[in-house]
Amino acid sequence: MPAIPSTFLPVRADGMKETIRTVKNGSLTLNCVCWGADDAPAVLLLHGLRAYAHWFDEFAAAAHDRYQLIGLDQRGRGASGWAPDGRYDTDSYVADIECIADALHLERFAIVGHSMGGTNATNYAASHPDRMSALVIVDSAPELDQVGLDRIRRELSVTPKGFPNRDAARSFLRTMHVRASNQSIETRLDWMLVTDSSGAMTWRIDSAIFDPKMTPDSPERSWNALRKVTCPTLVVRAALSDLVTADCADRMVDALASGFRAEVAEAAHMVVEDNPAGFNAAVLPFLDRVLHA
Repeated sequence: MPAIPSTFLPVRADGMKETIRTVKNGSLTLNCVCWGADDAPAVLLLHGLRAYAHWFDEFAAAAHDRYQLIGLDQRGRGASGWAPDGRYDTDSYVADIECIADALHLERFAIVGHSMGGTNATNYAASHPDRMSALVIVDSAPELDQVGLDRIRRELSVTPKGFPNRDAARSFLRTMHVRASNQSIETRLDWMLVTDSSGAMTWRIDSAIFDPKMTPDSPERSWNALRKVTCPTLVVRAALSDLVTADCADRMVDALASGFRAEVAEAAHMVVEDNPAGFNAAVLPFLDRVLHA
């Protein structure tokens, strides 16, 4: 893994306080970015396949005054370590969540999971109902549309291994994330890539994550996990999603013990950065109702 300077902590323009906590799962170091008060209801934030904890910066800015927010750099990404055994399967991600919950003394907490993070969150919630206060599944489903899967594989096929400088990296990311704000692109540059002494940039993410074919969990496994979730659960779909159909989102709500549905307009799969205000408007009222009841 490329070396991460110990001083690497970009200063937030809005001055919101961040605390970094690290947790060990065996020899693997997991990095958590924490916002808010320790005595507030806890919410674990899980990003998707190619993201990082700071993916949730704008959500944290809106929610840190009422929640203890924990953004996890999932294994192989951001400032977390790469899996020593090369494992990037759902069971390994769930084991990481177990370590986070125990190390940070999260007796009961909510999870907001986007895409792959939604799969990991659902599987954790299914096996730990006593620890869960609420679940938010964001543009993630047991059955993924082939159109979106093909897009992701196409994007991976044209992604360079590195860039000569930040400008080149910025130009490439802008072609992939056309709805993202300039600040979101800069955050991606800070947390998806690392810069060497020459100014060249390479990916922080472990390439082993994408081997051999990046096959999702079987629909049967995912539906079974969903049916075991007992806590109040919000299914959030991006209105322009190419991965989660409206029909599948409706069936997810029907399968849940206590399911609710929301849709974010003017957002594709990268809903958190495509329309952050719309995402916050969908998720925060649900969390406020469930966690502050």
